[in-house]
Amino acid sequence: MRWLLPILFFAALVAGTCGGEDAIVSQDVVSAVPWQAPESARYRILNDDKVVGSAELGIDRQGPSLKLTQDFNFPEKKYTNTAEVMVDPGTLLPQSTDFRIDGPNGRLNCQAQYSGKSVVVQRKGEDTERTDSLDVPVGSYDSWTDLFLWRTVTFADGYETRYSDILSCTLDKTQNLGVTLKVKDKETIEVPAGKFEAWRLEIRSGGGTQTAWYGIDARHPLLRYDNGTDIFELESQE
Repeated sequence: MRWLLPILFFAALVAGTCGGEDAIVSQDVVSAVPWQAPESARYRILNDDKVVGSAELGIDRQGPSLKLTQDFNFPEKKYTNTAEVMVDPGTLLPQSTDFRIDGPNGRLNCQAQYSGKSVVVQRKGEDTERTDSLDVPVGSYDSWTDLFLWRTVTFADGYETRYSDILSCTLDKTQNLGVTLKVKDKETIEVPAGKFEAWRLEIRSGGGTQTAWYGIDARHPLLRYDNGTDIFELESQE
């Protein structure tokens, strides 16, 4: 089955770019968890200044765990994508990931289960099925938590940190990559939700760079995200 997946998420930036200048460092990057669950935020997705889709990021409690959800919808392409990751509410370390795609090329379901120092990933499409496993360094994060994880770092001009990112449920093979984050200057940005003061965060892995803008207030909401192909802009938040 051949999948045509728009480059939406951080995993697309780093997939297939192991090595490079960003060494894999397994360490805690969570400075403070800024949200109160439940929380939701809605975004428009732009490509070449044209609105091509929408996204919703959600945070909710589920028993003793925290559920981090990303929902994407591209009406013209008749394509939807959902990723849900169960994490420890204090550390954001992953417990399991559930990833679903539904589009013109069919459906794909993927489940990742973290246990100890490993993850087992099962992918099932309409005409294919595959299971992968990977050793996971202690203190690693799932790539589908990245947009949430970045809200928790120390926001101070020039602050830099690295961490180990597990690309679990993607269309490529399961792998472990190093990610470097650097907080840049504060900027004033304008998105559909309004005008905000924001910290500009530079994300680097395998020679590629993306940029995210997080509000300077205590919740540090994601206001804009540029992955090099598509741009997310905040429309509303609750």
